[in-house]
Amino acid sequence: MTVVLAFASILITDGAATAGPPRAATPRPAAGAPAARTGIYTFPAAANPSPASAPAGHTEAIYQAALQWFDRAEPMVDKLVPVAEQAAESLLSGGTLYVSGNGGFADEYDFRAGGFPFTEIWQGQELEDDDVLLIGNFRPNEMENPRARIDYVVRGYGRRFGGAMAVHLSGHDWPQISRSLPAVNSGHWHGRLHLVDTGAPEGAGIKELCIGQFSATVLGWVLHGEIISAATRKGKTLATYASDWEPGGRDWDASVKGRHEHPKYKVPPIPAGKIGKQYLKTCRGQLAEFLATQPGQVRLAGRRMAESMKKGGVVWAITDSHVLPRGAVVPAELTRMKMFGRSYDWGYFSRSTPKGDLLLWMGYLRYPRGTIEAAKRRGCDAVVVTVDKGPTDEHTTHVRSCWKDFDTVIDLPDYPIRVLPSSGVMHTVQWYALMAETLAADKGPR
Repeated sequence: MTVVLAFASILITDGAATAGPPRAATPRPAAGAPAARTGIYTFPAAANPSPASAPAGHTEAIYQAALQWFDRAEPMVDKLVPVAEQAAESLLSGGTLYVSGNGGFADEYDFRAGGFPFTEIWQGQELEDDDVLLIGNFRPNEMENPRARIDYVVRGYGRRFGGAMAVHLSGHDWPQISRSLPAVNSGHWHGRLHLVDTGAPEGAGIKELCIGQFSATVLGWVLHGEIISAATRKGKTLATYASDWEPGGRDWDASVKGRHEHPKYKVPPIPAGKIGKQYLKTCRGQLAEFLATQPGQVRLAGRRMAESMKKGGVVWAITDSHVLPRGAVVPAELTRMKMFGRSYDWGYFSRSTPKGDLLLWMGYLRYPRGTIEAAKRRGCDAVVVTVDKGPTDEHTTHVRSCWKDFDTVIDLPDYPIRVLPSSGVMHTVQWYALMAETLAADKGPR
């Protein structure tokens, strides 16, 4: 009997390219050849905090933590550049970008404004050599798709991963993740596995849940942006979707359906790191605007949701978000809050919502005036989060989202639509601020 032991070969990287050559058209190493190193990309450590006054409230604490994460995140862009270059090579060869892990993470990139028309949600099917698998964990014990769990990934378990490339985004401070990192089977992966630390802290509080969710979402979009720019440096322009809300958006989407490269537009070479860093800067600016203008409205919303539940009402969380329905956590203490899901399913149920319930409408761009007025006529109050301005009165609380039409935020030269949306990032931080304020108000007298 012959026993073969394959030990992991791992390199902790400070930004240098550690992956092997692009997988596309690259043969497997010869038997007995040393395994290529797997890249582990470490998030920058937090600086020693300077003495500061305590945040004014729960919303401020969550948003300040988010801004501090963004202040540390820029070095991750340079670390992701070689990962993006390897991914671009595979995708330009006709590979599919599969997304998996947390269900909300997968939904965030599926048929998404500013994303790719060649993205699919991975359910565990066998991958082809030119495919790219992007897995995002929002929390340490992700089991929604057990085939994407970290111990399966590092092992390269079974034939499902084939010769594909994989990128795994998660908090490396989580012991459930850190214990698996030394077990990488480099004999399978041969430099095609990239384990990216999102900087998410250990812990299960609202702030930790928030950072765990938005950090993976942000770095997933940063990687998308750097894949786009890597393709331009190869003389190629990857196709992207438009927003359904922008003029001609649906026609644009039909024109790129099933395509990897755009058939008409050619973007000139974009320097490595430029898109990713601009995306971080834009998201941080939108968060800062929200922090400067909206905490009072979030607190009012939290009080009104808590009051509704104390009186026996149910809070229905209805969203125009990709990431929230399967990605966000409803705190266990809020036993009368229901994550309903996407707004396009609400019409049927809206006719039977009883008086005293409350709609938490996590909207997109336009204020849903007809829907909210109909709910108020049935005796339901509403909290509405949208880009548009909306009323705040005795029965309605409006929160401004502070992102921009039409969600996507990055302009490309010689390309008529923007790429990379910010709403999933903004929605995430807004959600957990609302949950924190509702929990705080719910602990008051009953």
